[in-house]
Amino acid sequence: MIKFITAPQLLAARLTTHALPVLDLSTADAPLAGTHRIGFDGIVRSEGDTVGLLPTIEQLNTALQHTGITPNLPVALIDDQQGLAASRLAWTLAVCGFTDLIMIDGGRNALLATGWPHGEPAPTAATPPLTYVLDAHHCTAEAIRDHLAHPDWQIIDARSHDEYTGADQRARHAGHIPGAIHCDWREFFRPDAPDVLQPDDAILARLAARGIHQESRRTLAVYCQSHRRSSLMFAVLKHLGFKDVRGYPGAWSDWGNRDDVPIHRPQAARSTAR
Repeated sequence: MIKFITAPQLLAARLTTHALPVLDLSTADAPLAGTHRIGFDGIVRSEGDTVGLLPTIEQLNTALQHTGITPNLPVALIDDQQGLAASRLAWTLAVCGFTDLIMIDGGRNALLATGWPHGEPAPTAATPPLTYVLDAHHCTAEAIRDHLAHPDWQIIDARSHDEYTGADQRARHAGHIPGAIHCDWREFFRPDAPDVLQPDDAILARLAARGIHQESRRTLAVYCQSHRRSSLMFAVLKHLGFKDVRGYPGAWSDWGNRDDVPIHRPQAARSTAR
């Protein structure tokens, strides 16, 4: 459903599939030729201290109305933020029923390195209205709370070690969801090229060391602070062939600001809430 490919592979795909749209969520000002620019603020929503929520479907349709994308055709996504913005949109499109989503390993910089030019964006094309399908790829705080002790569910925390332990407090409560497995999203990238993923077998080995296995067929619920880093986790897990992976929009900015959910609290936390 989501695959990471190299920039040369995207160029080859564009030679055979001229209509393949490329959605660019980069912060850089200069557009890449033939791509559709998407503003990140148009694909997320906040409510008070809870950030990274799904946008209203009207908001999402407005953000994508110029792209011409449809759920039954492939879509490629890039950014200049280690895949964080592109994977957040990929997760959102998966929730809308898209089944062929392509992430470019190395993102915008990888495309530029192949000689992809700056230039005019892709022509505007009408986009059919999208709708959310919330029975797959998506989960809520209530669903996670109800499955904390369920043997067929694993909760994965993609935040930093300090956030996980509560030393870095970014909500009213510090700590993590009880039983959550810590797996910092940055571990998936090459140390010498921090916007390029490690080989699949290396990532699978890191996951296996934490007890996360494809063959277990468990439901994996992923979260971070606002479901940007965990969207990257979602995309990588889907790329690796994990079947049932669900993202939690709002994430710790929701869970950590509530009083009706359990929290594994550290003995002491240094507050750096923001």
